[in-house]
Amino acid sequence: MTDTALLAVLVAAVGGLLAGRAWSASREGGPRQGRPLFRASPHYTQGLHYLATGQLEPATHELAKVLREHPDAVEVQQVLSHLHREVGQVERAIELHRSLLARTDLTRAERAHTLASLGTDYRRAGLLDRAAQAYDEALEADPRNLHALEGQQKQFEEQREWRQAYEAQTRLARLRKSDDGLVLAYLQTEMGHEAARAGLWEEAEAAFRTALSLDQRATPAYLALADLWGERDPRRAASILESAIAAVPERAYLTFEPLKKAYASAGEISRFVALCERLIEQDSRDWRARLALARHLRGEGRPGEALGLLLRALEANPHVLLVHLEIWRTLRAIGQLGSDEQRYVATVEESALYVDPHICTACRYRADDMLWRCPHCHEWNTFVEERVGPAAGGQV
Repeated sequence: MTDTALLAVLVAAVGGLLAGRAWSASREGGPRQGRPLFRASPHYTQGLHYLATGQLEPATHELAKVLREHPDAVEVQQVLSHLHREVGQVERAIELHRSLLARTDLTRAERAHTLASLGTDYRRAGLLDRAAQAYDEALEADPRNLHALEGQQKQFEEQREWRQAYEAQTRLARLRKSDDGLVLAYLQTEMGHEAARAGLWEEAEAAFRTALSLDQRATPAYLALADLWGERDPRRAASILESAIAAVPERAYLTFEPLKKAYASAGEISRFVALCERLIEQDSRDWRARLALARHLRGEGRPGEALGLLLRALEANPHVLLVHLEIWRTLRAIGQLGSDEQRYVATVEESALYVDPHICTACRYRADDMLWRCPHCHEWNTFVEERVGPAAGGQV
């Protein structure tokens, strides 16, 4: 089970506890004061222990025992439903949530939470129309239900309905009183991409600029905006990319190729060399700037200088195949590879290997490129360059 899935279960458990306490408080003095007695059950305590330590199967067994003893325990049924969903037993989760909704003693908040959970069950099962209906019903019962809004927003994203996702995220940010500027910026960028694909250049540019006004760290908005201007005004495109480097220096490498193209189109390719040299001077371990400069120098017929840069890049990040490939190509350009070695390099160049590793900090999903939204956990801006130091005894 992924870290993200486990976190979702734990959050669900906490949410269930809070919902149960809210129900209990609303019933104080009423005929059902004894309902929270299930918390005294040793199975309940043991179930929470298993849940907190990530032992999902025994947690499920213990909480099922609690539910048999205390069928009125709404929060236990909620947590158990989440557990079934997270381990892939979506049909069982749907069954539990439907049985909850059949009860007549749920509070408005409990009903909304259960409907939202049912919507997520349906979403996981691919029943998107039913999921949308459940989320709508949850929000009708409780317009401020965060669980329903979050589920609805995720479904909009998954269906690439970016405008609706943006509106839902805006509403969530207001209710949570949180700064979701970066996520909103990414959603605006996706809206801009859709407009650009449709040939609506002014609308696309407005969306990209709105994204940057929401958060200047939205690197894909800079890249997309520069791409809009690349053919028409390369100097303007270069200026946009330079702004991206200033705002998000750790993502500078993503601008190298379009920036080099823009400088070349403007007849100012020397600015690319100066940029790489400046970045290397600012950070001696910046292997990407060395790699970019080495490629440029080799293209200019200066493979010897390129090799020196690449060897330093290799010291900084020895596990990235991309650096090794560039070294082999440079050695080939110098003429230091025999026919067998050249055949080997050609084979590697055509192979799908671990070229440029990135990792999602939320769920540990790995990719060979920079992604703005994780395809596994669906979180935004979680990918970072994966760096592994040299082997023991190595020199840096």
